[in-house]
Amino acid sequence: MDDYFQPWRNKIALPFILGLAVFFSCENDIKKVKELTNAKELPVIHATGIETIYSDSAIVRLKITAPELKEFAEAEERDPYIEFPQGLKAVFYNKSGRIESSLEAEYAVYTKKTKQFEASTNVVVKNFSEQQELYTEQLFWDQQSEKIWSDKFVKIITENGPTYGEEGFESDHNFTKFRIKKSRGQMTVEDEQ
Repeated sequence: MDDYFQPWRNKIALPFILGLAVFFSCENDIKKVKELTNAKELPVIHATGIETIYSDSAIVRLKITAPELKEFAEAEERDPYIEFPQGLKAVFYNKSGRIESSLEAEYAVYTKKTKQFEASTNVVVKNFSEQQELYTEQLFWDQQSEKIWSDKFVKIITENGPTYGEEGFESDHNFTKFRIKKSRGQMTVEDEQ
């Protein structure tokens, strides 16, 4: 009778012992598991290699390209926002379809409720019609007021040379009329007649 149960004992004992070893060797921190699976912290949209085109009356006005986009829904203490964690490039077109200006940054975020855009880290804005370039580490754009600004150091290059703003600048959204805060550098001023 002992010989009859011997093969069954070996077939059941080894998997049972291995199963117990695996079961007791795994340990999960419940707090970490909840953080990883908390739906409120996960993006509702996650896309890579994106290209978005905005048009007005069938005329392209803006084209955004980015390696990655994450869109987050509203949460208890957070407004909904769109994040570009690997940066973006935005190209703005005039009404005749020509490129008017561009913006590049290594990081950007757009807050939907306030309709404000923030670009940071190596921000470069170019206005091709005015032949101007702006360099800064942080830039804000308010969609409703159509204003852009920065409170950080800026370097603006025009045909007259570079101008520096120690405490940032303010401008219209086309970067055609701007005011530099605590400026230094070369600038040509025209007399009003």
